[in-house]
Amino acid sequence: MNKKCIIVIIITFIIIIFTLLGINIYSNLTNYTNVLQANWNIKLPKNSIKEIYNAHSDSSFHGDGIRYHIFSYQNEDEIKEIFNWSNEEQETIYYSSYSESINNWLNKINVSQEYYPHYYNCKYWYKKQNNNSEIIILWDSKENKLYIVESLL
Repeated sequence: MNKKCIIVIIITFIIIIFTLLGINIYSNLTNYTNVLQANWNIKLPKNSIKEIYNAHSDSSFHGDGIRYHIFSYQNEDEIKEIFNWSNEEQETIYYSSYSESINNWLNKINVSQEYYPHYYNCKYWYKKQNNNSEIIILWDSKENKLYIVESLL
């Protein structure tokens, strides 16, 4: 082989390596579990859950809007330990109950009724931030699903 051919092979190899690294970094930055940890300090078990549905409002410059994700999971014990789950619905900042908030938010982003949680099966966890952003997480142990709904302001 001549020098030119070796240089082309080395440059091609370097480009491939940097492309693969870039794809890996981008997928880690856009992975929703990483976003949850950054925005809410919530750490979901990455290896035992699988996203099965998501919907969100149009992108905005500030990242505000409504986000909805449904996950299936394998290990119930991990889910049980993440939060102090509640059987009771409470008021949120703008609505009288979690289900009322969720229904309004999902309606705003045109989620089909088939993807709504079955509230009677769920346990709840709720958090709000000083800027009036809210997150509600529902755990349906009968369906092995986590429903995560965020309203970011």
